[in-house]
Amino acid sequence: MKNNFFQSILTHTARPLSTLCISGLLILPFAQTALAAEMSKVSMSHSSQNENSNSSQWSKWVLTQVQSLPSIQAIETGTLVADEQRNASQQALYNPELGAFYTDNKDDEYGMILSQTIDWFDKRSANAQLGQVDYDLVMLDKVLQVEEKLSEALTAYIEYAMSEQLLAVSKDQEKLLTKLSNDLRLREAAGDVGQIDAEMAYLSLSQNLQQISLTEIRYRKARANLQQSLNSKALHYHPKTSIWVNEVPEAEIDSKVDSGLRVQLAKKQLEQSVSQSKIAQLNKKVNPTIGLGAGRDGNRNTVLLELSIPLNVRNTFSAEYSAALHRVNQTELELKEQQRLLKNNIEQSLINYKALKTRVLSWERLTGSRLKNTQKLLNKQWKSGDISTSDYLFALRQRTDTLIASIELNGEMHKAWVEWLLASSQVKKWLNSL
Repeated sequence: MKNNFFQSILTHTARPLSTLCISGLLILPFAQTALAAEMSKVSMSHSSQNENSNSSQWSKWVLTQVQSLPSIQAIETGTLVADEQRNASQQALYNPELGAFYTDNKDDEYGMILSQTIDWFDKRSANAQLGQVDYDLVMLDKVLQVEEKLSEALTAYIEYAMSEQLLAVSKDQEKLLTKLSNDLRLREAAGDVGQIDAEMAYLSLSQNLQQISLTEIRYRKARANLQQSLNSKALHYHPKTSIWVNEVPEAEIDSKVDSGLRVQLAKKQLEQSVSQSKIAQLNKKVNPTIGLGAGRDGNRNTVLLELSIPLNVRNTFSAEYSAALHRVNQTELELKEQQRLLKNNIEQSLINYKALKTRVLSWERLTGSRLKNTQKLLNKQWKSGDISTSDYLFALRQRTDTLIASIELNGEMHKAWVEWLLASSQVKKWLNSL
């Protein structure tokens, strides 16, 4: 039997190795069936998950978890502060003043006077307008921060799901190598294989242990990030994989730039600077104070009339007004910059997503037809002596690398979709639509 085994190795190595190129990896012919089997196993696992998954429940869970974060609750409280400040800006600028006077002369003179500063140029309306703009800014900033938190949560979910799958692949590889080591001990004792084959298996096993350690570290980091972003240590719901494959027309880019939250925020900041410049202009103008009172001058009743006007002589408030105008020019330029950056970000994120989606779909077409239930075929070929131990180990390594590449490629596509949603300010809208 030993002669037959080595004869099969010589026969196999004498044949030219046709290869299959998958994402830069060269898969041996006998490894293709094993790879297909493993991909089938992963695919069936995902199919089972999808059958038990509910995209609507998952999206509601993500929204609920993010809304429960203390940072989001703090933002909600901030809107209450902004609302009260808006109400305060709508109040009258000046309250009436009540005064009294007394003169100790031959004839006592005393009386009371009620005075009121007149908002002659309607500064109250300007303040109310600015208060409304400030409130709108807070509300826009709240929506933007929620979008960013949801984006962080989705990215954390994707990374956790990826690390979980990668850890499962590494552990499956460990089981295969452990079984291989045990089989080699028996075959070495029977004289079927040499010591070099056993040593190669042990080296592969030690290398895989290192890979598992690194994968476990990545998994723990992803779980910690998941807890930080979603306030959860586990995934209670899973969406269907189809939610990550979408069509986005190129014509939407310009409309997404105009409706983008950062551009809307910049426009509102421009509106705020314009309102502030109006108030700075009104501060250059003076408002008169009128007072009316009654009193006694000895035995006579007196009526008092008072008029006072501030004199903006030492400070004309021109510098403040000039600064406000410069601020308007500054915010106009900032708005143009935000439009430029957002358009570039939207275009780039869309290009990245479409390119990755094309790669993923090509990958599925390439491997989908090869997904057969031949999980044990590679092991049988090795045990029967159809392939050498070195080829067997190489096939296992290629299979693992291919599975890892598949998981990473899908994960990057999912992340690219989230980046597009964030750039186009559609994260919450997309989750609500599921």
